[in-house]
Amino acid sequence: MRRTTIIGMLALALVGCVPTLNPVYTQKDLIYDAALLGFWRQRESTAKWDFTKAGDKEYALAYTDSDGRSGNFTARLANVGGVQLLDLYPVKDDLNSSEFYKFHLLPIHTVYIVRQTSPDLKLAGFDVKWLDEYLQLNPDALQHSTYNGQQLITASTEELQAFLLEHQDRFNVDFELAKDGF
Repeated sequence: MRRTTIIGMLALALVGCVPTLNPVYTQKDLIYDAALLGFWRQRESTAKWDFTKAGDKEYALAYTDSDGRSGNFTARLANVGGVQLLDLYPVKDDLNSSEFYKFHLLPIHTVYIVRQTSPDLKLAGFDVKWLDEYLQLNPDALQHSTYNGQQLITASTEELQAFLLEHQDRFNVDFELAKDGF
C-alpha cells in the first residue's frame, strides 16, 4: 500500500503540485468546508477522490488513480493570506515491511490552490517547470533540495507560505473534479 501511496503522490506531482517537507499551514490557518466531503471524479480521467471528515479541520482522502491503484492521505484546507490551499500528506499504512524499510520512505506534503469547492471542485497545481527554472536561477530564494530530478521544498512553513503567495499566479495547472460522477 505504501508503494501505491508513493505512486499516487508521483501521479499527483505530474499535475503540478508543490512537494514540500513541511506543511503549507499553521494551526491558525486551518479551515473546514463541508462542500469538500464526498466522492469526486477527476474530469478527463477515471481518477477518483473520496473525501471524508477525519477531525475538526481535517479530512481523510482516498485517492484512486485511473489504473485502480490507491493511496490514502490526510487532507487539510488552509486560508493563507486570503488564498485557499489544499495540503495532502500520505497516511502511513500498515505495510508488511520492516520498520527499517518504512523509515526510508519519504512522506511529503503536496499543495494545490483551491479555486472552488462547489458545485465542482476546481484545483490548480503549481507550474513545476517554472519552479525548477526559477530555483536554478535563484537558488537562495527558497530552501530546497533536488530529489529524483525534482525540486523538493525544505523551507519552513512560513517561508513556503510567503513564496507561494508571492508567486500564486504560478498555480496555473488547472483541473476539475465533479461530485458523484458526471
